[in-house]
Amino acid sequence: MTEKQKFHNPYIYIFNSGGCHGNYLTYLIDRLSRKTPTIKELPFNEFGNSHNNIDYSGFAKCIHNKEQQLSNKNIIKIIFSQNVLYYERVAMNRAGDAGRDINNIHHDISFFNKYNKEFYDKIYSLYSIENNAIPKWLLRDAYKLGFLHWNKQGSVVLSREDIKWVDDNLAKDNDVHYTQVDIFFTTKTLKRELNDLDNKFDLDLNLNDLDSIHEEFLSRNKILQTHKNTDIVLNAIKKNENIPVPPLDIIQQAYVYAELEKKYDFIIMPMTEDFFKTTKEVIDYITLYPQHYKAMNPNLPKFNNIDNPFFLHRQNNKSVL
Repeated sequence: MTEKQKFHNPYIYIFNSGGCHGNYLTYLIDRLSRKTPTIKELPFNEFGNSHNNIDYSGFAKCIHNKEQQLSNKNIIKIIFSQNVLYYERVAMNRAGDAGRDINNIHHDISFFNKYNKEFYDKIYSLYSIENNAIPKWLLRDAYKLGFLHWNKQGSVVLSREDIKWVDDNLAKDNDVHYTQVDIFFTTKTLKRELNDLDNKFDLDLNLNDLDSIHEEFLSRNKILQTHKNTDIVLNAIKKNENIPVPPLDIIQQAYVYAELEKKYDFIIMPMTEDFFKTTKEVIDYITLYPQHYKAMNPNLPKFNNIDNPFFLHRQNNKSVL
């Protein structure tokens, strides 16, 4: 039997964004392709990332560098334009094996100075803080402001720029396929995407081992395991149902607050250290919010589809997240 070859030049390139599982997709293609040598070991490290040292064939290569110029190549670009909240959380917690506890990042925000300096500087410009240890409610509020101003939110802008770069620099001279990060959320969606990739790029995949491999991936991805909790809370509030609020980290709490403020635009959600314990508490807060406190929310760019004068005034006089 002829030994399967190694590849000095990759057959397919995977352009990834931090935390979006590009190394995992590289592993899957290399392991499952009939064109590559056999791989039996799993790639997952202590953080659940596919960063273990494995003797890959070189058939697929994961790239993060935008400076890479390619032509006449097969390219998969993983994007997160439909999954910004997931990206915010997974990049913070898992990218680069950071292992950050996003329930407690408010205790020391100094890492933002390198991780996201613009966000770090705006926190200091908007709030009267004197050091990097800040209250949870303050960081939640800072994230909320970004989610309220969606088109200028950092990850939304990054996603838009990322896709534009690929369109401008790679799409013309290469065969490019865009893959949303949510294909990794279930085995069913991943299997469907791998079949599509196989048909498009002739990868010759054997998916017999996929179920067991991906079950291990899902069991190690703590961010994904709590991903649906924001929708659970918002849907219960919409249906006027009382349920215990499932675990939400600071970024998820901020997203829930932003969605509620956009829907109930005369209300500002409370800036307290603790979050609501049940959805009934949230429903009561919204429905019983005193009439004499209701006012146009200064954090919303638009009010009744008209530019919000309070937001514009603040934008002209102080930095806005």
